[in-house]
Amino acid sequence: MGAAASRDTACLSGMMRSSRPLPSSAEPITVTICGAAGQIGYSLLPMIASGGMFGPSQRVNLQCVDLNLPEVMDGMHGMEMELQDGNFPLLHKSLFTTDDALAFKGADYAILLGAFPRQDGLEKRDIMEKNVMIFRTMGRALERHVKYDCKILVVGNPAHTNAWICAHYAPSLPKQNFFALTRLDQNRAAGQIAHHFGIAVNEVKNVVAWGSHAKFPDIEHAIIKGRPVTQALATTEERKHMNDLFYKEMQQRGASIVKARKASSAMSTARAIVDHIHDLHSGTLAGEFVSMGVWSDHGAYSIADSLVFSVPVICYGGGRYRVHPGLVLSPASREKLKQVEAEIIAERDFAKQFIKTGSGPAPSAPAPSAS
Repeated sequence: MGAAASRDTACLSGMMRSSRPLPSSAEPITVTICGAAGQIGYSLLPMIASGGMFGPSQRVNLQCVDLNLPEVMDGMHGMEMELQDGNFPLLHKSLFTTDDALAFKGADYAILLGAFPRQDGLEKRDIMEKNVMIFRTMGRALERHVKYDCKILVVGNPAHTNAWICAHYAPSLPKQNFFALTRLDQNRAAGQIAHHFGIAVNEVKNVVAWGSHAKFPDIEHAIIKGRPVTQALATTEERKHMNDLFYKEMQQRGASIVKARKASSAMSTARAIVDHIHDLHSGTLAGEFVSMGVWSDHGAYSIADSLVFSVPVICYGGGRYRVHPGLVLSPASREKLKQVEAEIIAERDFAKQFIKTGSGPAPSAPAPSAS
């Protein structure tokens, strides 16, 4: 789609009307979305196409891939028609396919939504074996088709282990370019803090999600309305109560959403994906850090090497980041961190068993898995 004529749009906040920016002449950014036909994909595509991920003047190519099944292909065709009908000026090209080679070709960013979900009656071993097969396929597709500096975000849970598997099967790509999504945990915790204090969510900064999804949300270093949490929450007991409340709430939040809407969280997951890649691409604001699952060979916080582990990071734009190394953890937080680390090491080592033994063809029904 070409650039649309500029026209006035009313801001939702009631501010004065302003002209919609025209797309720039810069080269479009190519984003691959794997597992695009699900509900997360349905929420995610318009956010990207409307500029939420890369800004109001950056054109994008969307390359969407999912399973070669009739109902999935029908769903993708419907999404393709809706993107056309949406008249997104920033959407340069869109592709919907079941061919990994076409979908991953020349990608600047790859978002991997699908994974094999937990199911009643299936042992942990069965689920891990299927996820190894799925992410072996994805890793090999990345290895063959994406740009060398492509940034890969794994969303399907367990995202940290799935990202590690994917990186294993894409050995020529830099390990620091593989990420696991934990921004959803950060956003959930920030939203709960904002609700507690009756403030806007953008007045809550520097919440940390350590390790992996739904494991260890930490507000000890949060900034609330410009003040450290130690000032916003006056007593140690109040801070402990708040932290414990969030720890329990964040672990149960996904299940609460499933119970309420009879489906896993899609809109908030899509928003977290957009936030993650936006900050990675454009940079974080001064004095702020965000949570990302990254390759752990950085030496910070005494975390074991060769894991994908969520830590606070500062982003400089263009996909460049560094781990924020200076947070002082309380003894209780340090203990929780080591517990989460041990769990992630055990799960990685469990996955290695299936990598060593090999396995058959990928299962036929990987599904988006994020809660």
